[in-house]
Amino acid sequence: MSEHTHTRLPLVEELIKLGWDKNQIQYSPEWRVPQSPSEASRREAGQSFKGYPVDVAIFDSPSHLGDYEHIQIIIETKAPNKSEGVNQLKIYMGLEPHVVLGIWTNGDEITLVYKTPEGKFEVALNGSLPKFGDAIIKAGENKLTWSDLEEPSTARLKKVFSRLLSVAVSGDTRSTRSDERLNNLCNVILAKLEGDKIAKYSPSKSVPFQVWDTEGETARRIRDLFQGMRIAHSDIFMTDADSDINLDDHTITLCAYELSKFRLRDASISAVSEAFQVFRTASLKSEEGQYYTPYPVIRSAIKLMEIAPEDKVLDPACGTGGFLLESYRQLRERYPAMSDGDAKGWAQRHLFGVDKDRINVKLTKAIMLTIGDGSTHTFLGDSLRKHLWNAYYPDLRSSLIPASFTCIVTNPPFGKDLKMSKVDAKAAGIVIAQKAKKEVSGFKFEVNKFEERELGILFLERCHELLVKGGRLGIILPETYMFSSSYAWLRQWIKDHFNMRAILNIPMEAFQGFCRAKTNFYILEKK
Repeated sequence: MSEHTHTRLPLVEELIKLGWDKNQIQYSPEWRVPQSPSEASRREAGQSFKGYPVDVAIFDSPSHLGDYEHIQIIIETKAPNKSEGVNQLKIYMGLEPHVVLGIWTNGDEITLVYKTPEGKFEVALNGSLPKFGDAIIKAGENKLTWSDLEEPSTARLKKVFSRLLSVAVSGDTRSTRSDERLNNLCNVILAKLEGDKIAKYSPSKSVPFQVWDTEGETARRIRDLFQGMRIAHSDIFMTDADSDINLDDHTITLCAYELSKFRLRDASISAVSEAFQVFRTASLKSEEGQYYTPYPVIRSAIKLMEIAPEDKVLDPACGTGGFLLESYRQLRERYPAMSDGDAKGWAQRHLFGVDKDRINVKLTKAIMLTIGDGSTHTFLGDSLRKHLWNAYYPDLRSSLIPASFTCIVTNPPFGKDLKMSKVDAKAAGIVIAQKAKKEVSGFKFEVNKFEERELGILFLERCHELLVKGGRLGIILPETYMFSSSYAWLRQWIKDHFNMRAILNIPMEAFQGFCRAKTNFYILEKK
């Protein structure tokens, strides 16, 4: 009771005087640190676990009180002496991965223990309690070089990306909308890739993307990297929103703390593919018919398409590039004799993607840059409205050339309310949008009589136009297109233009939470 009364309560009062909100400080009940990694896993799963009690815990905001992903500081007051107290803090901070600062005090002395980005500890004697808003992330004594960077595991990279999205940018003071935060986080990732490229080519020099001595210096250096990326890849940055990283210095430093020790460029393809699912989910706009394609569906679909070195592959509604990256990954698996240079050259020349959403396009380019560079032919644009290409999307005119792709694989936006107007359909010259009139011999399209058409149907015609004779189309579409009597005209059109090679059922559970339509994966061959 005396330790609580004479040390802990005055400490909490002092923290409040220094600007910390009393509702972001936990001391009664005491915060508990898992005693082992397995106990931490139990906590993540929402199960009970054993824990070491901590005298005081401070979270990044009152709204996150009690959330282990948002704990920043732990304070110990009851260890018998400074040495034991510091050692105890190091143990606790090793078990509590998101804590960046530990404090030991006996009421008179204060010792600070910082956890550096590479996981080491730096002890500062005769310190003082931090004010709210003070920088509590400390750079390591020795700056990181290329050889210090680790190749992240799939699970680790996925956790880091989740934390960047849910913690690092969620409290930013400059960027408040979720789409803005996602866009700016993409910019940070691109700056990291630029920093990795520089570090790889100058391995003895300090890695430019890391935590520096102050938050201001860290943010400045990372913003400089971003500007270098804008110059090198101007096609990625298409609006005024991409002129800078619009995050505050503290948020950028948090991102550097989380990312700096990993070698993101040239990371394993499987790690990149699965980790970027975090951003794919965040980029969803389901009201526009954009549904996240789960990785098991992507993997199975590409396996069935049997991508070969001679293939030229397109996804005309690429979202964040899942099909494109998996095409590259499986090509490397199927042809292990391909050198890294040959594989990356293939990606530059043979992978094409188009999407209407600029954040999706940026994510696709970022993902492809991590494997070397397959981002060359990823374009912002509308694959369907050809009449807009000259004015708004000139790259599509020179890239989406009829009869030039051997393989198209896509999950286009679809839904009964997602249609192209008859005016746009006529302007784009889409025959499948003409009115289908039933005759004795079947259905006939009436010239110049256009109707609204669902987007998923229109993509069938566009893909047919872009495929070479004998080219393969793998496409996810609603099951009703192939089995409902109201779409008999569509089935005739498909029969006239394609050979049906396979129909594969996709369980409804695969898209649960995103889309309740029953879908199949269709493999068609152009006649």
